[in-house]
Amino acid sequence: MRRMRARWLWALSIGIAGAGCSAIMPAAKQDPFPVMNVTAERPPPGPDKVILTPSNIAITDKVQFELGKADLKPMSFPLLDEVVTVMKANPQIELVEIGGHTDITGGADLNRRLSQARAESVMKYLAAKGIKASRLTAKGFGPDVPVADNAYPDGQEANRRVEFLIVKQGPKKTVVKDE
Repeated sequence: MRRMRARWLWALSIGIAGAGCSAIMPAAKQDPFPVMNVTAERPPPGPDKVILTPSNIAITDKVQFELGKADLKPMSFPLLDEVVTVMKANPQIELVEIGGHTDITGGADLNRRLSQARAESVMKYLAAKGIKASRLTAKGFGPDVPVADNAYPDGQEANRRVEFLIVKQGPKKTVVKDE
């Protein structure tokens, strides 16, 4: 019985495989697709993420750190590179205070130390990109200077931030070329 069933399955599989190979269907004739000329334009640049004001270098995005650490996330590098560009283009900015801020989650002393370490991490990044260390200072404020209500998650998110306060600047230096 088993042999008969095995032979029958073998014959059936040969029949199916053979039918697939021997059945020839006529190929449908299809005209080639017309050639399409595709052009693309770069989208217009988005709004500036770094804005120079008389009192600070405002950033419209957040500097991101590893959770509970002072390590910068690579996604923050382009934003900080724009800060570097603004500082290099404006040598009249003599001293910028990098302020690190946290929300009230965790202990106040721990948050002050963390915000100080994060401000120093940003300062080291800017210095590594060519900004003189003498133009930078770091200060960790912890949860002491909130900008929003810490009772709500949105407020806590707003309070976790880095700010660039212009502490000292001279007159704008304009280069005039003789013709």
